[in-house]
Amino acid sequence: MTETLPSGIRLKNLIQNHHAEILSREKNNDKFIHLYSIGTYWVAFEQSACRLGRISPQCEISLFRVAGRLDYVVMTSISSDEANEYFRKYIAHRDETNYKVLSVPPLPAGHYYKWHVDVVKSIL
Repeated sequence: MTETLPSGIRLKNLIQNHHAEILSREKNNDKFIHLYSIGTYWVAFEQSACRLGRISPQCEISLFRVAGRLDYVVMTSISSDEANEYFRKYIAHRDETNYKVLSVPPLPAGHYYKWHVDVVKSIL
């Protein structure tokens, strides 16, 4: 049933039902890209989004807010076709239909925090 839902609805459901779990994964994430399928796109959040932006500078960046969090959450998205290229280039630690975890080189110290501030400023 979820496979037939439009990407926007799948994204809304992902954020609404799993944002706490996703943000918990990202809290101390220093070496992975967690990717979630929303149909024709794959999305990454926070530190994963930062890493995805480093390997795919043309990815789309979005901001949103969730209850209980003061700052914006940053999300990046790439098309499924482009994501498939990365699935072949990087080691997959989890390889499920709608969720993948890729191992990538670590970010330089402080890079994520600077990136987050810069992205939020550039969009607002």
